[in-house]
Amino acid sequence: IAPFTYGINLNIGYKAFDLFVLGTGNNGGNAMRNSSYFWVSGDAKYSEIVLNRWTPATAATASYPRLSSQQSANNFRNSDFWLYKTDRFNLSKVQLTYTLPDNVFGSKSFVSGLMVYAAGSNLYTFSKNRELLDLSIGTTPQFRNYNIGIRAKF
Repeated sequence: IAPFTYGINLNIGYKAFDLFVLGTGNNGGNAMRNSSYFWVSGDAKYSEIVLNRWTPATAATASYPRLSSQQSANNFRNSDFWLYKTDRFNLSKVQLTYTLPDNVFGSKSFVSGLMVYAAGSNLYTFSKNRELLDLSIGTTPQFRNYNIGIRAKF
C-alpha cells in the first residue's frame, strides 16, 4: 500500500471536440519480488535473474543470489534485496468526442445531440518497475480496451 495516492481528471473542450483524461498514481510504496526468477521477457529462455545468478564461476560478477532446487532454509528468507518501488502513474482512460451540428441531417431531423467518440482504458503505466507491476500472478491480466461509439438523442 502506497502512502501517497493521487489522481487527475481532465476535461478540455475546443469547438466541437472534447477530450477527457483520467489518470491515477501512487508513490512511496514497496513490494517484495517473490519467486520472480522465472519471469522471462519476450522469447528469452531464461530470465535476467537466472542468467546473472551467483555460481562459483561467477562469484565476482554475479548480480543476484544463487538459485537452488534442493532443500535449503535460506532459499525462502525475505531480504530487502528483493524490495522494489511501486511508484506508478496509470493512464486509466482517454476519450475524444466530436459533437456534430444539430442540423447535420437537415433542420427537420428527429436526431439531435449526435456525438461520435473514441476511447481507450488501461492505456499505459508509467513506472520504473512497470514490468513487475503489470504481472498478475494467479489472476487474469488487466486488459487494454478500445471503444468507438455514437451517442444520439431522439
